[in-house]
Amino acid sequence: MQLFEYPYIIITILVLCFIVLITIGIYFAIRGAKTAVGSEEKAFINISKLEASFEKSGKLREDRCVFYAKVSLDNFRSLYSAHQTMNVFSEIKGVLLEAFSNSDDSNIAIYGEKNFVVLSKWNIETARKKIENCFGELNKCFLKHSALNIIDVRIGVYFAFGTQVSFDDAIGRAKQAYLLAKNENVPYAEWNVSGGKELEKKIKIENNIEKEIDNNRFFLEYQPVLDAKTKKIIGAEVLSRLNSESEGVLTPGSFLSAVDSVGINDKFDYYIFEKNCKWISNDKKQREQYKYTINFSRSTLCEPQFAEKIIAIAQKYDLNFSCLAVEILEDKNITFDARKQMIDNLSVLKAKGISILLDDFGSGYTTFGDLQNLDISVVKIDKTITQNSVTDTGFIILKNIIRTAGDIGFKTLCEGIETKEQEEAVIKAGCDLLQGFYYYRPMPVAQLEKVFNNNSGGV
Repeated sequence: MQLFEYPYIIITILVLCFIVLITIGIYFAIRGAKTAVGSEEKAFINISKLEASFEKSGKLREDRCVFYAKVSLDNFRSLYSAHQTMNVFSEIKGVLLEAFSNSDDSNIAIYGEKNFVVLSKWNIETARKKIENCFGELNKCFLKHSALNIIDVRIGVYFAFGTQVSFDDAIGRAKQAYLLAKNENVPYAEWNVSGGKELEKKIKIENNIEKEIDNNRFFLEYQPVLDAKTKKIIGAEVLSRLNSESEGVLTPGSFLSAVDSVGINDKFDYYIFEKNCKWISNDKKQREQYKYTINFSRSTLCEPQFAEKIIAIAQKYDLNFSCLAVEILEDKNITFDARKQMIDNLSVLKAKGISILLDDFGSGYTTFGDLQNLDISVVKIDKTITQNSVTDTGFIILKNIIRTAGDIGFKTLCEGIETKEQEEAVIKAGCDLLQGFYYYRPMPVAQLEKVFNNNSGGV
């Protein structure tokens, strides 16, 4: 019996010893990691000490500058493990410490989970140089981890030179500068009075934008589109305007970014589309003679139920599908799966008789790949190409775009025509449809109806 039991006892003892050694190793590894993290955290000054230093410098009328830095690892975390994310964040903190921690004229504090505040006595030139050097080191870190354009770090700067301002207000202005950097897609930005007021206005619009939709504060204007051969109006682009209670009448440049930031592109797009459909239905005999183009964000176009919702809205008002057109905005890039869904949606709409326009061809995310992959009706050529067509090189570029689109089977629309010379150039290049201030500016409904009455065009 002992001959059989003895080997198992030895094996059991060896396994237990192995487990004990592994446990001890894990314990010291965790302890070492905590010690390292603790040492790293201690290198940052406490935020209350930073505030006290700021207030003291203010009483002495010393120049001060405050940085607000924010690190976003969301995209990195979705691609890599939690352990890798923690390691790269530790390296980023090390870079920030090296760049901004100097006991004589600069200190840095952790402010929230992944935010940092820097207080320094640097002048503007030195501060800018320090920030540029910091981003140089950060980019090296990002390249090392294959995370360039994946990790987002931005800095807002407020210079409190000879001004009496509280620490909280200083951080608030640095945060505003950070938001400005984010909105303009630049690494860092500096606070100024005009920029601060503009940002406050933008934040106010964002906070109220959904309520503005719910309260039906938007109205529509229309910019006619003409046939290049007959110069008759065949339709119009639908343009939204916001009659804000606090800010007055706003154009899309002032509120579309708010719609996107809040994440209600779909709600806004369907709202404007239905608003236009309702208007057409009030005088179908006259208005259905023309084609109305409504802009849609690509994020809306990618929704699985997009085509179904558009068809349902048009049927709700008993409209002829041929008077409607969907314009694909070049507002953002999308994933392969989302693009496939968008292609399917647009194919369903086109089969129903709804025209599909590709916006701003030649700029942004709109490319020749869209011509190949999307089943569109009209290519809308960006106004910069239209306006450059009066030059020899610009004319050649425009002519080749129009020729390529025509060979595939698409019509072309040149937007942004503002002069007689531009009109002559785009017609000579073979453009099918025309739009721009040279013919009509965006106009309210009452004026559009007068223009329709004087026009014998239509689709």
